[in-house]
Amino acid sequence: MTTTATAQDTVRAVVYARISLDRRGDEAGVDRQMDAAHHAIANRGWVVAGEPYVDNDVSAFSGATRPGYARLMRDVTAGRVDVVVVFQTSRLWRNRRERAEGIELLRAHGVSVVATKGPSLDMSSAYGRGMAGLLGEFDTMESEVKGERVMAALQQNAQLGRSHGRATYGWDRTYDATTGRSRDVLNAAEADVIRDIADRILRGDSINAITRELNERGVVSPADAKRPAEKRRGTPWGKQMVRAVVTRDRNAGLRVHQGEVLGEGAWEPTLDRGTWERVCAVLADPVRRTSTGSAAKHLLSGIAVCDVCDGPMRAATNRDVPSYKCAEKSHVTRNRRDADAYVNAVVVARLSQRDAVDLLAPRDLAHLEAAAEARALEQRLDTAADDYADGKITARQLERITARLRPQVDDALARARTVDDTPLLTGLVGAPDVAAAWEALPLTRRRAVVDLLLTVRIGRAQQGARVFDPATVKLAWR
Repeated sequence: MTTTATAQDTVRAVVYARISLDRRGDEAGVDRQMDAAHHAIANRGWVVAGEPYVDNDVSAFSGATRPGYARLMRDVTAGRVDVVVVFQTSRLWRNRRERAEGIELLRAHGVSVVATKGPSLDMSSAYGRGMAGLLGEFDTMESEVKGERVMAALQQNAQLGRSHGRATYGWDRTYDATTGRSRDVLNAAEADVIRDIADRILRGDSINAITRELNERGVVSPADAKRPAEKRRGTPWGKQMVRAVVTRDRNAGLRVHQGEVLGEGAWEPTLDRGTWERVCAVLADPVRRTSTGSAAKHLLSGIAVCDVCDGPMRAATNRDVPSYKCAEKSHVTRNRRDADAYVNAVVVARLSQRDAVDLLAPRDLAHLEAAAEARALEQRLDTAADDYADGKITARQLERITARLRPQVDDALARARTVDDTPLLTGLVGAPDVAAAWEALPLTRRRAVVDLLLTVRIGRAQQGARVFDPATVKLAWR
């Protein structure tokens, strides 16, 4: 092997060490590589030129940034290096682009590579560069084959409903001695949090309110839940975090791989399928009733309409008096406290009646029928796919069947997502003290209940009237 140094000069050798995955975080792998490299340098009588270049827990195949490698290449360019000592050439390169660029850079600066568990490569010679390229291709192939094996295993696990990766919020990973495999079991406390979030969403609470309450209670967020207590960062719940946790397909026991639902997962769900679908429908509906309640600060703003122009009534102040005012052309202005008190009293009176339980009866079962229709159509698609796999039908026939049934499935699924509003009344109907239960509700849910039960039209009062007239707030039961 030749280097840029002459016989009487000192050969400046540097060490590069890398390991792709350091599960324990103790850098034992790179330490062993550096020990072998320093031993080789000492045996050759070279001088270690500076600190080792280390990339711990970093892949060379993915193209991810490697700070140690980048610093090494900068020092090579600056002429500070004669020889790079590595454990194997695969530690230096696995990515084709980086290997080609690295070989050319080392050639240009007369830097050679010595592997303690492999050949010495003189990058100033065509043979050395050719060997580096050949060895590198085998290293790259090894990484690609490993990647293909991993992807195949992930696909198989997904088809069998198994989890992969780290345990997610709501479950703990445990080892099953019977099967010899790990499996996910419910984490009772985390599952209760998910169910509570779902229940509150169906009862009309806003994501903002739920997020704020979780943080006020000090509930550990998913960002910290799987960390040891001493390593938690105190990351708070956020609105997107709440939404993501409650809408995951996994909550309903569905196994998803690369964006496609493959079937049932091999774990106990946190939510039943119907509850999960209703939650997703509520949060996906751009005109859901709770959408106005999430930002509004008053009972009827955005819900009540002007009896003159049908425009929305908004909160305002009229001569220092809190009011509702027609947002279009100020046709109507009404004292806000009086209007709220009247609507509150009407709702409480209705929910206190003995027949209020009738409000909990399902008003429309069409969404349940649509869900059953969607499942039946999807079964027909699955049967067609199996028939094609068994050679019973041609690819053209499968294409025609799919083209005909898929729009029907999409239509049925859309109809199945009709939101059942009756959970909004849970805890009110049949309560020992409906008035107290009503006052204890957050404003977002009271607004949702009012909008569920009533249409509210606010009309003009008689000129000169100084006493609130309930007749000016026209209520109609839906």
